[in-house]
Amino acid sequence: MDNVTIVTERINVRWGSVMMLNATLELIRYALKRTDIGYMHLLSGECLHVKSIKYIHDFFEKNKGKEFIDQFLMPVKSKDHGLTYKRIDKYHLYNFFDFKSKKMKDVVIRNINSLFRKLQRGLKLIGIYRRYSSKLPVLYAGSQWWSLSSAACKYCIDYLDSNPEFYNRIKYSQIPDEFVFQTIIMNSSFRENVAGDNLRFIDFIGATSHPHELTMKYIPGLAKENKLFARKFTAASNELLEYLDKNVY
Repeated sequence: MDNVTIVTERINVRWGSVMMLNATLELIRYALKRTDIGYMHLLSGECLHVKSIKYIHDFFEKNKGKEFIDQFLMPVKSKDHGLTYKRIDKYHLYNFFDFKSKKMKDVVIRNINSLFRKLQRGLKLIGIYRRYSSKLPVLYAGSQWWSLSSAACKYCIDYLDSNPEFYNRIKYSQIPDEFVFQTIIMNSSFRENVAGDNLRFIDFIGATSHPHELTMKYIPGLAKENKLFARKFTAASNELLEYLDKNVY
């Protein structure tokens, strides 16, 4: 398909690691080679659009210049929220092992990472922990998934290229892809255009670490005018997929 580009630079993405961020940055760099792209939309293999292509094009034409990324000033105070300083006040070793692998190397490093985190939690009680320099941008966090203008995406790339100290500081943080883009954008002039909505339908209510699988019961939520994409679609979503194919696409 002429409108599909496969990025040949493969990145071994490991959960919680900076590799997810690296893969996203590589995608952006490839997309920026095109000058006819107005917006970029970060999607996973479990994401789909839930409005027609025409609806989506019209939406972004109407809202040209806005940045659709949800964001919160860190730390989030709720104990039930994952976007706290535990993401950055320790060294996390996710770059070195596959979180779900049963291979001996991965199991050993996973156990070392767990013990290392416990040790760091103990040290923090006596005031010894990984500090975040006041010279670095104020931290914001939010959902990994966003729809950003090409201008904003280019700014993020340029910022990281020009400020390696920021990348090096978050390199061994936990799930940095959920706060790097928010932090860069909210410390720039683009913050004035942030809509505060990432246009995704994702149901985490009552869930643990993963959102609920989407089924027919979610149709009212998917129909909301500001929900253009949704996740996560799985084998349990077959009936819903048939409905979308007949009534939306």
